[in-house]
Amino acid sequence: MVESIQLMRQIAVKAIVTENFKTQVASEINRNLQQIDAELQQLEFKGKRAIADLEKRSLQPLPPEAKMQVETIRGQVESEKLRLSQLKDEMTAQSSALSELPIGSVVTQFTVENPVEVRVGENIFQRLEGGEILVKDGVIQEIRL
Repeated sequence: MVESIQLMRQIAVKAIVTENFKTQVASEINRNLQQIDAELQQLEFKGKRAIADLEKRSLQPLPPEAKMQVETIRGQVESEKLRLSQLKDEMTAQSSALSELPIGSVVTQFTVENPVEVRVGENIFQRLEGGEILVKDGVIQEIRL
């Protein structure tokens, strides 16, 4: 009979908000927004090019199959544009929320996994209860497990 086993638990990495933190996160959000804008432009270009290629290869007027392909391409482009626009809106909202964070407050940045050994007779919920790592400007200030 096995007496113990290694499991993974989630550990929250939390950051103390500083001016440096706000600057770094704002910079990352701006890079992401620029990337989304570039993807939107590229998507628009590729969609137009694919439709133009299809129209060029087809007879005039367009046969029904080609019309369906054009509509499929347009639908895919619009769907992806919608997804990217929603992502852009989320990033913009994050930027607004970031500017309102008070200096000294604590926010969860991400989570990491941590192995933990559980043994027969232990309370599994207490053993798997997540800990946290408190960080200030990238430097660990405290580890709570």
